Amino acid sequence: MAATPPEPGTSERQEVPPREYAAFIDQIELRSIWIQNAGLANHHGPEMPDKGVFDFNSRARWEHDPLGFRALHTYTVTLKSADATLAELEVTFAVDYDSKEPMTDAIFGVFEAVNLPVNTWPFLREFVASTLGRFGWAPFTIPAFKVGARPAPRRRRGKQGGDARPGRQAQALERS
Repeated sequence: MAATPPEPGTSERQEVPPREYAAFIDQIELRSIWIQNAGLANHHGPEMPDKGVFDFNSRARWEHDPLGFRALHTYTVTLKSADATLAELEVTFAVDYDSKEPMTDAIFGVFEAVNLPVNTWPFLREFVASTLGRFGWAPFTIPAFKVGARPAPRRRRGKQGGDARPGRQAQALERS
């Protein structure tokens, strides 16, 4: 039976005591990461664009797995110029975890903002870089994912450049 956490912004996030969350994280083990689904579109052609801005968004859900749980983390990456969408990429990473304790919606609310991106972000970076190379464009290195004191905002468009957390715009792509 699959469980889906509430959509961000549609209900209050349930609080999980830090010790409870730490105990849960301490007992899980990452079993595998794999691409469940991917789609892409190059609207610009084989020539690298002169300029563009990347926009990253993500969403996640979880489901029970016989050995623990599976997190499904979908990233949508859009490269835009001032007047056009240059490219769109969407990829869903399935991440299987061994867990003796059951995942809950409350724990997943924290997990999807803190731990899940740490596991999936390197795979997204590689996916974007290799895909841009297959477009005939120079690969773009997405900055490292940074977890701070506050969870990254989810499903909102960012207003600042240089921040590659989901929901934020990354550094601008410029042809040199």
